[in-house]
Amino acid sequence: MDLRNKTISFNIGNKKIGGENPILIQSMSDIRTSNIEANIKLTNSLALYGLDMMRYSVLDLADAKALKIIKQNTKVPVIADIHFNAALAMECINSGVDKIRLNPGNMPIEKVKSIRDAMKAKGIALRIGVNSGSLGKYGRATLSNIDPFFFALDDMLEVFKEGSFENIVLSLKATDPRLTVKLYERASQLYPYPLHVGQTESGYGVEGAIRSSIAMVPLLSEGIGNTIRISLSDNRMEEIKACRTLLSGLGLRNDIPTLITCPTCGRTQCDVSNEARIIDDYLLKNVHDDIHVAVMGCPVNGPGEAKNADIGLAGGINSYLVFIGRSSSS
Repeated sequence: MDLRNKTISFNIGNKKIGGENPILIQSMSDIRTSNIEANIKLTNSLALYGLDMMRYSVLDLADAKALKIIKQNTKVPVIADIHFNAALAMECINSGVDKIRLNPGNMPIEKVKSIRDAMKAKGIALRIGVNSGSLGKYGRATLSNIDPFFFALDDMLEVFKEGSFENIVLSLKATDPRLTVKLYERASQLYPYPLHVGQTESGYGVEGAIRSSIAMVPLLSEGIGNTIRISLSDNRMEEIKACRTLLSGLGLRNDIPTLITCPTCGRTQCDVSNEARIIDDYLLKNVHDDIHVAVMGCPVNGPGEAKNADIGLAGGINSYLVFIGRSSSS
């Protein structure tokens, strides 16, 4: 059963989230938001490769004001990430952001009502984002006691529900993937809101992607999750690639191509790695379909694997056997 079908659905900027809509890919800028030109360049570059929404940290007034210009010069929804300071949230509302993320662990609840009313008047969506590292007064969550997350979440959620505010996304992220799974499974049973699924502080490179996958594969396979981020201490392009690979591999997006390559061995007679990089870059930017492309390096498994792809290359000496469907040419 696809639990995503049970969430409410609404617009965040030019994207639709929840219900039966496709799972959206998010990232977060690693550049100071007041560096407007660099953020516009980063966001537009990632959008070419499949970014659906971008989040920006807001540390001061300059950051909040910068979001207005960033929004005017980018094509994906702009999300403001606010901690501690309610006044900065109000300034981001004035800048016309599409969504605001608030953390109940560090945003005074008594300040939330005015933020809620201003957001509702402008049609700005909310994400209540609870993290294991900022539960504060709510206590420490463990595998045997996940209640502190929900105490924090419910405190803020109640304020927004009192104001009949409905355009809400929830996230509950922990550093332990097992805890993350338990949190989202409970949230999917308790609330009708779309869920942003991710693993906080997952790590760097391959290790970070694997840690994220430990949590996200079971959740997405259960139908839990409407938007995702694979958080990496890495080039932001790697986050987008990892998300695309995950969604494609689970059959959850029909607009993402799949590239299959062999690991190479002593039999390899062509430069599989280089060819794969070139093809991967082309597919990421230009192909919006769930086609399978295979690049294989030798005649042992090459022809068989290539034939199973929509387009396949089986390498030989300075040449490739090209398969399109079931036909081939060299």
